[in-house]
Amino acid sequence: MHIVHVIARLNDGGPARVIEQLVLALAPLGFRATVLAGATALDEPDLSDRLRAAGVAVETLPALGRKLRLDEDVRAFRQLMRRLRALAPDVVHTHTAKAGAIGRVACRVLGLPCLHTYHGHVLDGYFRPAANAAARLAERICAGTAHHQALTPTQLLDLRERFGVGRHGRWHCLPPPVAPVTRRGAQWHARLQPGVPVVGLLGRLAPVKDAGLFIDALVELRRRQPVQGVICGDGGERPALEERARQSGVPVVFTGFVPAGEALGAMDVLAITSRNEGLPLVAVEAGSVGVPVVGSAVGGVRDLIRWGAVRGAE
Repeated sequence: MHIVHVIARLNDGGPARVIEQLVLALAPLGFRATVLAGATALDEPDLSDRLRAAGVAVETLPALGRKLRLDEDVRAFRQLMRRLRALAPDVVHTHTAKAGAIGRVACRVLGLPCLHTYHGHVLDGYFRPAANAAARLAERICAGTAHHQALTPTQLLDLRERFGVGRHGRWHCLPPPVAPVTRRGAQWHARLQPGVPVVGLLGRLAPVKDAGLFIDALVELRRRQPVQGVICGDGGERPALEERARQSGVPVVFTGFVPAGEALGAMDVLAITSRNEGLPLVAVEAGSVGVPVVGSAVGGVRDLIRWGAVRGAE
């Protein structure tokens, strides 16, 4: 069986890592995979070479990248239609918002079976109310007859019942595959103060991750006990966050993108301050190596709270 995965970019984040684990686990069972991905930003780690080294066919469709622009989106749709016709896969598995929307419409036109996985979604917490309403309408239209996978029961109910996406009989709830993680040291750990508890954040520095709330929480916590922070990740918010941390007076180390094992190796507690989440792989990884997690009660984090894997904080 030939499965084509479609994703906006293969940056080293949850969706791309899920694809990596899926294709590697299914290959010994005779499943062949091709990954069609948009271009990754220059300042982001890219998993393309790692997948190619493992024998996975990876093709770049530049217009498929995550930025929304009508001319680029039309070009992405045409590129994707051409490649899907040529590849003639048995199943198309789409990931992320833009690639998922374009991919599901292309599959409907071509008559190809399609499964879309919601690693998270942009229907709440990303846009202003009018844009949110437009995004929800577009998602319901794109859903069509495709099958949809949620990663947690709460996410499934949000998408199917609250937002009216997809057909009831074509929803599935399956947790993502998570690669084993080992806590390990790194040279940058020397930048942390010995003997002072470390609270960390690991992820893309974008508004939806609300790293500003993380810094504010450190300020409040430091009034009660000594504490320091570490932010492992990068993105457009970083300069403003560095300035905010400097003005707060709380020691915060910014590392840029680092492997999860290095990040968790430095942390006594992992914080998740996101306004919206699917099922954050980093929370599962932290739990697997014994790092306590405190998270905003949103998306899949709420399920982890119910299962006792994460402590919730409103």
